[in-house]
Amino acid sequence: MKRAATTLGLIAILAALLGGSADAATVAARYQLRGHLPELGEGPTMRVFVTQAQYDTYRNSLGDANVFPASSSLFMSFDKDILALYTRGNDTGGRCIGTQISATFSGDTLAATAAWQPGTCGAPSTAHYPFILVALSRTATDGTTWLASARSVCLSVETQDTSACATPSGASPAPTSTASSAPTSTATASPTATVAATATRSLTPSQTVAAASPTATATSATRSPVSVTTSPAPTADDSGTNYLLYAMLVAIGFLVLLSLFLSRGGRRRR
Repeated sequence: MKRAATTLGLIAILAALLGGSADAATVAARYQLRGHLPELGEGPTMRVFVTQAQYDTYRNSLGDANVFPASSSLFMSFDKDILALYTRGNDTGGRCIGTQISATFSGDTLAATAAWQPGTCGAPSTAHYPFILVALSRTATDGTTWLASARSVCLSVETQDTSACATPSGASPAPTSTASSAPTSTATASPTATVAATATRSLTPSQTVAAASPTATATSATRSPVSVTTSPAPTADDSGTNYLLYAMLVAIGFLVLLSLFLSRGGRRRR
């Protein structure tokens, strides 16, 4: 009886272990870059890039602090993998994150773990802001595509206080910003008369050239109403009309004076 009870207990434990391991699917993880960079923050953080556009947007936003390789230089492809950037923040120093990373997916969470490695991984001896860039396969080793049902991607280095998580869908600010900026620029450019005039001037080669060349002004006047208002041709016609009016007034005045002179001469003769 004791042997039977012991055998049944071992079978139950083995079944529980097999059941627990069956629920967790192993996901392949490959490190892309590691080092130390203070600009990434003081505490543990996790960033997930599902598309190349998301990674490029974040990479370019770092400016002078950008040390990450271009997407074309990574040892991964976004159609098969995603990128996860883990930062430890302000650490004790004298160590960096190891390249051997294990990742499993269970429920709705992908949990990755790494180990510490002595040294600074090529950084100065005073560096104590370790980070690692990891590529995670979209397909687990059992063939399941875990990303569609994942709500969290987490990574920790040996201890729980180093853990940080992120949601894959929350790492996509780039499409929202481009979608909101595009209609705003077009909406302000078309209805405003001032903006339309400015745009027309920027398309013309030069304002001074148009004023110096009557022929160029005449051709541009037939194409654009804005060019007509800025053209000096109507001013020339108005100045010619004013000269003719002045000449007529002078002639009338001369005739009036001549008639007065002749009338006074006739009176003296009498």
